[in-house]
Amino acid sequence: MFDSMVMMAFALGIISASSLPIGAITAKFWQPSDRATAILMAFGGGALLAALTIDLVASAVEEGHFYALAAGAMVGGLLFIGLNQLVNDYGGFLRKASTTIYHLRRKQHQQIKQIISRIHQVKLFHDLPTNDFKIIAPSVRVVTFHKGETIFRKGDPADTFYIIDEGGVDLFRSEAGEKNTIQLQSYGVFGWYPCLTSTPNTLNAVASRETRVWLIPKHAIDTLLINSPHFQQEVHLLLRSGELQQYLEQQHLLTADEIDRWTDRAVRQLIRRGVVPPAVEVTRNSAEILERFNQISRLPMLAELPEEEQVLIGCALIYKRYQRGDTLFLQHTRSDRLFILDSGEVNLIDPETPLQKTVVLHANDAFGTFSLLTGARHSVTAVAAEDIGLWELRRRDFLDLLGTAPVLAERYREFIQMGDARDYLQSRHLNSEQSQRWTRQALRSIDTGEELPSAADVARDLHANKAAPLAIWLGLTLDGVPESLVIGSSLINAGISVSLIAGLFLANFPEALSSSCGMKEQGFKFRRIFLMWFSLMILTGVGAAMGGIFFVNASPALFAFVEGVAAGAMLTMIAETMLPEAYFKGGSVVGMSTLCGFLTAIFFKTLEV
Repeated sequence: MFDSMVMMAFALGIISASSLPIGAITAKFWQPSDRATAILMAFGGGALLAALTIDLVASAVEEGHFYALAAGAMVGGLLFIGLNQLVNDYGGFLRKASTTIYHLRRKQHQQIKQIISRIHQVKLFHDLPTNDFKIIAPSVRVVTFHKGETIFRKGDPADTFYIIDEGGVDLFRSEAGEKNTIQLQSYGVFGWYPCLTSTPNTLNAVASRETRVWLIPKHAIDTLLINSPHFQQEVHLLLRSGELQQYLEQQHLLTADEIDRWTDRAVRQLIRRGVVPPAVEVTRNSAEILERFNQISRLPMLAELPEEEQVLIGCALIYKRYQRGDTLFLQHTRSDRLFILDSGEVNLIDPETPLQKTVVLHANDAFGTFSLLTGARHSVTAVAAEDIGLWELRRRDFLDLLGTAPVLAERYREFIQMGDARDYLQSRHLNSEQSQRWTRQALRSIDTGEELPSAADVARDLHANKAAPLAIWLGLTLDGVPESLVIGSSLINAGISVSLIAGLFLANFPEALSSSCGMKEQGFKFRRIFLMWFSLMILTGVGAAMGGIFFVNASPALFAFVEGVAAGAMLTMIAETMLPEAYFKGGSVVGMSTLCGFLTAIFFKTLEV
């Protein structure tokens, strides 16, 4: 009799969890829309809510064990929250969209608190109220630069200022940087004066080691100037001090009269409009490049564009000059711009294949194109063979152009869809699965207006969080263990509950379907995904059997406590993961879908004899 009850509990656990591998198999052949996923997720959540209410909570309350049930529910909820946060920190958040969103928001909140505490160390922000800091904080980005990678170059527009979180940065004028190098360490601030005065950067900034930097965009500073009288006053005092005058004289070689005229104009505009005008304009030579658009080679995306889009691109280009022997970029370094040669020659060299012939570029040739369009690392090294002039288009400016130049955006979409980008990535950087993932993300970003993915970041992310597969599996187990124990224990107490088994089955399917689609997007192979869910199904059966063994002679109060632990954990899971994900993906459809799932589980209760 006892053995048959244990086997029955095992079988019921398998049945309730069999929808997990079914959901994984479904995800292999069907990619549901967000709305479809939301409907299924809310339906399953409603069914599970009904099953918990009828089969666990109601029965315990009816038998007079409310306090034991409530204590168990609190313990179960707290256990789920604590363990869920633990596995999320090791990459388990990737198992679901809801846990991913929550994890990223929590990290963002922590980052904002760090920024507020760190930015107080900048002299200009010493006495700035906390509410004013919150204007800046959401715009701050954290970027990690590897040793030798360029943060910005001489002549670049100063549209960002920087705070070093960890690591070091070298600032220098010459390309080699052998003399007059300024070395900054953690908490160092740079790019502030150029950003405030809207002048081109006069130095190169290169990471001296692995360095994490906070990037505060100029538009955030401009917004703060308009909205914060306190900050306006601080900038006003700075304009009248000698610091900015000294910077403009030494770095941009402005005369005293030029500096005085700009200072007077800046003070007037700051008081009237809350803005500071540029002290020195960025060199662009836009008129000259507009005459050459149809002559540019190695970049067909720019050919025959509408005139208004050519003007937009011309205004985004930066014109610079380099001397013979200057290195424009190194192989395997981060790509942040493409180049269009105006005069002189550039050699493209592949140091890893020295027998390969050097490619020589001439006027009107574009290079660094594929690296910029995909965000991949450079596949060759570019060196100026003689004194040259060229235009540069930074990646950040290219991404901005996609939002204002529809023909250019459509050509970029075609570049992605036709497979040129995928072929390039597979030949140099990513495997087939990784390149397909980048393609999907890039197309989605174009449609939604979100920031385009970088192939270098995709490759890095897939190597990061090495513990993520185990953490994801632990997270899935955390979601499933409570239900398995309660199946076995409830079988002893009240017999087979069709509504409970049905509720668990209906809740498990959309959870597995949604999570499998998400893990597939993260680059997990189907075999690994299926094994995760299949093993969880077996564990659910084993857990149900163990529940049947451990609680055979349990007192009613202990049994109510255990049911409360399971109910609390599952209710917390529904509230934290299932319903938020459903609402995030489906919006208003969630309410009726949840109600339908709730009524379906109750209907199964009426079938019990």
